Amino acid sequence: MRRTTLRLGLTAAAALLLACQAGDSTGAPGTAASELEPRRPVLHDDIGDLHHPITTSSPQAQAYFDQGLLLTFGFNHEAAVDSFQEAARLDPDCAMCFWGVALALGPNINAPMGAEAGRAAFAAIQEARQRAAGASAAEQAYIEALATRYAADPPAQRAALDRAYAEAMRALTRAHPDDLDAATLAAEAMMDLMPWDYWTPDGKPREYTQEVVDTLDAVLRRDPDHPGANHYLI
Repeated sequence: MRRTTLRLGLTAAAALLLACQAGDSTGAPGTAASELEPRRPVLHDDIGDLHHPITTSSPQAQAYFDQGLLLTFGFNHEAAVDSFQEAARLDPDCAMCFWGVALALGPNINAPMGAEAGRAAFAAIQEARQRAAGASAAEQAYIEALATRYAADPPAQRAALDRAYAEAMRALTRAHPDDLDAATLAAEAMMDLMPWDYWTPDGKPREYTQEVVDTLDAVLRRDPDHPGANHYLI
């Protein structure tokens, strides 16, 4: 790996570490529980910059969506779900807000997906699909790609679903070559097919390894500070 890329990656990783450590709820100390407003995620302004425009009537929903995607890239999936859910509360018609919930509930290279999360993710992506008519064509492509990842009755073995999602994201990236977030998510989807097992014992790349590296390198050539691409490449 190039040293310049590694330095950039470590800088981005430091910002993402702040995202992982950030609190995600509010409430005044010493206040009786009955007097508290419903606990809402904090909207942070110090955990990094990421903006992925979505179809929404609410600037705050957009901000929470961006935070949710940033937290997903930072592997703080629980807080990401909270942010996406808050975005959906602020704009109940926002298809991509529900897409975000389904994304953050999914498997990742550090944790597999249980049946309960699988059912919740399936429900969330169905909510996204029900609202997709009001979203852009690109957003609809994101939603349909993620829909391939989940099932109403989650199987014990997820390999076929995970591969279907990876292939759908690869196709989405080819259709939208300027969408760096799509490319980053496609790389992550391929990584999920072989978590922490990217090379053979004799140092040869696994099936998707070289494509993952090439995809992330291509993102970083265009946006050296992209938080997801930096984190996944590290």
